[in-house]
Amino acid sequence: MYLEDRIQRTWAWGALLKIQRFLAALSTVIVVFELGIVVVCRYIFEINVLGYDEIILIGAYWMYFIGSSYATWEESHVSADVLSIFVSERTRQKLSLLSKCVQVAVGIPMVILSFDLVHWDILIGPRTIDWGIPYLIPHMGIFVGFIMMLFYNCVYLLRDYHRVKDFKG
Repeated sequence: MYLEDRIQRTWAWGALLKIQRFLAALSTVIVVFELGIVVVCRYIFEINVLGYDEIILIGAYWMYFIGSSYATWEESHVSADVLSIFVSERTRQKLSLLSKCVQVAVGIPMVILSFDLVHWDILIGPRTIDWGIPYLIPHMGIFVGFIMMLFYNCVYLLRDYHRVKDFKG
């Protein structure tokens, strides 16, 4: 049993997925609920809701980046993988390995940049104009999302490496 298999069988792997599903659902509900409030206030009561975009910003960042990390776990990102139709199984596995290498190579600087953003938020402490919400809250969604995407891609990189190495066909 390889390391990636042992990682995927731990309770932490399952717990991480449950936390992701919860955060994705919660952030989606927040965005939809807030937009519903804005529509009711604006078109029924004819009043404007100030600062609603600040709350939607939080939900949207968390929704997008947790959703992206969940799609990374599922390996369900949109891809135009037409080449795999015309090549052998071994070549498909090698292409998958190459793809994971690129994803990890791109993921590392993205984690570093998002960490720098969070670090800047901690040092400077910028806040939204109307509600005074620290930008650290939505920016943490970016950082957490990129960390999880990189983690999943590293695990799948190991998996794809072992598939290519162990291929018999």
